[in-house]
Amino acid sequence: MKEWKSDFNPFNSWKVLAWAENIRGILDEKFLPPVVVNWDLVLGCNYNCPHCIWSKRKTLQPYKVPTEFIEKVPQFLHEWGVKAACIAGERGDPSLHPDLGMALRLLHHWNIEVGYVSNGYVMKDMEAIAHYCKFAGFSMDAGTPEAYARVKGVNIPNFGVVINNINKLTLYSSQRNLPVQVGYKVLILPNSYQTIYEAAKIARNIGVRDFQIRPAQLPESETAKINIDILNEQIGKAHSLGTDTFHVYSVRHKFTNTLKKKPRSHCWATPLTSTWLATGEVVACVDLRDEDYNTLCNYFTDGLAKVREVWGSEYHRNIIKTINERLDRCKRCTNGGYNDLIEKAFIDDGFDMRLI
Repeated sequence: MKEWKSDFNPFNSWKVLAWAENIRGILDEKFLPPVVVNWDLVLGCNYNCPHCIWSKRKTLQPYKVPTEFIEKVPQFLHEWGVKAACIAGERGDPSLHPDLGMALRLLHHWNIEVGYVSNGYVMKDMEAIAHYCKFAGFSMDAGTPEAYARVKGVNIPNFGVVINNINKLTLYSSQRNLPVQVGYKVLILPNSYQTIYEAAKIARNIGVRDFQIRPAQLPESETAKINIDILNEQIGKAHSLGTDTFHVYSVRHKFTNTLKKKPRSHCWATPLTSTWLATGEVVACVDLRDEDYNTLCNYFTDGLAKVREVWGSEYHRNIIKTINERLDRCKRCTNGGYNDLIEKAFIDDGFDMRLI
């Protein structure tokens, strides 16, 4: 099943080819600054999703990035050469940070392109999201209030609250001709995948631009509960709703046909991104937040200058070596599509790149 109508879209891993200089630096072990920083503002969540891969950290006390770093980090990223920041949360939601609006405004001011991912239940900074974000994606995972409550661990009325919040954002943006790309994000989960088509109908009706469907990282026993034929039917019907202004993406190229993570022999793409946790740790791999061997430094205690100092150092390269020795421990591989392309295009030279 085709994943999208046009290859030119935000979910196509081929976009990594735009960062050829960074990739060649990785292959030469001379890392350039990361293209994007995943900046977790909050550790601690107002939701209780059973499938959350960061549930291991559920019992930790809540953390929020201190205001002094909200004020300093955007300028630091700009001067370092970072191009974008994805504002999300680690077992948490960025909407819970009191300085979210300031963070978005300052990132925009320092020419850092901003992506925002939230569960959408709190929307106190709607104007900042609309004015300063390239995209705002909302983790919904269902198309009915009952299914939503099951997969989010919340009360049934929460669904209506979030739908109303997203609708307010799309109306506000449309009335002011703001280009923020509003997304409705759906993980393929055994307790809600039967509602994907209903979710797509709702998303289109409330003015969402991008409707994203993708597999979740689940235990095999849970994945086995998903009927692939029913899933494909739901996805096909969702695609049928696509228009010039409502785009449907069923992003499955990072997984097998049975929704399992594709095995990897090597991870190349890790230095294209950097992930900063709400507790201050800067980690090499976005998918290994829980692993101690993944930590580069702590920008709260070591200072921001330490990030640049350690980036691309022998210590950093040894962390990546350790990651490659333990690939079987990865919960998922966000960069899996990028790894495929780096191997095929840059290592195997599948394009004959010089012969343009």
